[in-house]
Amino acid sequence: MKKSIMLFLIFAISVGLCAQSAKQEALQSLDQAKNLINQNNLLKAQDELNYAQSKLGELLSAELLKFIPDAPTGFVLEDRQAANLGQAGAIIGSANAISANGMYTKGDADFDLSITVGGLVGQSGGLAGLAALFGGMSTSNTRNTRIKGYNATVEYDGSELSGTLTIKVGEKITVIVQGDDIENTDMLNTLAETIDLAGLEKAF
Repeated sequence: MKKSIMLFLIFAISVGLCAQSAKQEALQSLDQAKNLINQNNLLKAQDELNYAQSKLGELLSAELLKFIPDAPTGFVLEDRQAANLGQAGAIIGSANAISANGMYTKGDADFDLSITVGGLVGQSGGLAGLAALFGGMSTSNTRNTRIKGYNATVEYDGSELSGTLTIKVGEKITVIVQGDDIENTDMLNTLAETIDLAGLEKAF
C-alpha cells in the first residue's frame, strides 16, 4: 500500500514539473514569435508558434490524463499515459488532437480505456461506433446504449471473448473501452462509469 502511494506521489510530482516546464517554454516561444514578427522574420516566427502549439498540446495532454480514472473495486490500474498527437493528429483530422490511455486488468481480463479529443476519432465517436449511432447499421452483436446520459455503442464477440464500448462525449470527444477475455460487457460499463464524463465535456 505504501509503495502504491509513493508511486502515485512520484507520478503526480513528475506531471506537475513537466507541465510547468512546458508552460514556460510555450510563453518563451510566444514572446520570441512576437519579436520575430516585428522584425518581419515571418518564417521563423511561424516555427516559434508551431513550437508553442506543441507545448500547449503537452499541457492539454497532462490535463486530459487527469480524466483517466483510478481502478474501480476489483480492477488494477497497470499504467496510464497521455500524448499530444501532433502531426499524427493532423493525419487523422486535427493537428490539435490529444489522447490519454489507461490500461487495467481484472483477473485474466485486460482493458484499454482511451480518451481522444479532436481528430476524426474524437469527432466521430469512434469509427466502429459511428454507423450504429447515426446510420442504423448495427449488427447482431452491436447495440446502442447510454452511459451517464451519453450515447454509446457496445460490441461483443462471444467467440473471441472481446468487447468494445464507444461513448460520444460532446462534439469532439470519444471514450473507448476495450476488453479481452471477458464473458460479457458488464465490466466495460463498470470501467466507463468511473469516468467523469460531464467534467470531461466541460473541460474540453
